[in-house]
Amino acid sequence: MNAAQQAVGKTLICVVDANPHFQSDVVRALTSQYRVSTFAEQNAALEAIASQPPMAVVLDENVVPRGGLPLLREICCVPDLDRIPIICTATNDRSHFLADATAFGVRTTLVKPFRRSALLNAITKEINSKVERSWTRIEPVQRAALKRTAKVFTALSDLMADGLPIPYETLRHSCAPLVEAVSGGNYKEVLNGVREHHNYSYVHSLRVAMFLTLFGHAIGVRGDDLIVLATGGLVHDVGKMAVPQDVLNKPDRLTDHEMTIMRGHVTSTGSFLRNSPGMPRGALMIAEQHHEKLDGSGYPFGLKGKDVNELARMATIIDIFGALTDRRAYKAPMEPEQALHVMTQLGRQIDQNVLSMFRTVLLDSAKDLDL
Repeated sequence: MNAAQQAVGKTLICVVDANPHFQSDVVRALTSQYRVSTFAEQNAALEAIASQPPMAVVLDENVVPRGGLPLLREICCVPDLDRIPIICTATNDRSHFLADATAFGVRTTLVKPFRRSALLNAITKEINSKVERSWTRIEPVQRAALKRTAKVFTALSDLMADGLPIPYETLRHSCAPLVEAVSGGNYKEVLNGVREHHNYSYVHSLRVAMFLTLFGHAIGVRGDDLIVLATGGLVHDVGKMAVPQDVLNKPDRLTDHEMTIMRGHVTSTGSFLRNSPGMPRGALMIAEQHHEKLDGSGYPFGLKGKDVNELARMATIIDIFGALTDRRAYKAPMEPEQALHVMTQLGRQIDQNVLSMFRTVLLDSAKDLDL
């Protein structure tokens, strides 16, 4: 994959620092997930930021000619640019620059030297906060669908880390607006609302929950059964929260060892959900069997034919479609028609009758969707 191909779909991050060694370190740290522009001088940086606003700015105290504060002031005083998340860096936690930046409203600061993971986490947090603040501008039901699912998804990570369960009623509450949005045909803004979100696991899980609900509603599923589809979709991959980020986000083919680690997420998901009070069987089947294949080649149980649950057959198709059409830092999303064609080539691995039904539902909904 060449540099131009790697840049497809990547978010732009601007790094402003007069230290060339720091610039190169940051570029190495970020280029697997972002496009990066670097500047040492204030005016050049401001001109570039204004002409092509980045998704976030990493701004150091060390900027030519007068330090980082004048540039921060200028960015904060320009309409629209003042909404760009800024992460400020310095070599000392008692730096006047960091104190001044905080006074200007900067929420995230880092003290050099810092780990690559700290920088990536800071950028992700800032971008996602900006995206989630934009949800206040959409309709109440769609806004609730996004806010509730994002909140519960964040909580899931902490609960799993602490070895605690999540009551099904909590999940049910979080997915109720999503089901309402789909039932009323008002779901486009929910999908659009996560287009720029950088928690890939959340985005993928929300999309799976959305498409499962859309599919179920189209074939006549209603009431609590529709909620089961939505919740099952939202939590189908929660075990991935325990998978190392370098494995989870690796753009290249996984090694055999890495594949074993990745596949372990299904078992982790199942264990977590089975210990969660009130979890319905349908949600468990979606989570535990969505990687099974009808020819027995799937995992973790190697189920075959009629032993694969009907809801899991739906979830398998939605999960594959979601993975192919998701936006990732290292790949552009596949067009829906192309994704459906690829899935037909899987033959007897998946339920082609269910795939045909999903294709019809998707095409009927195409005018409302912006995938």
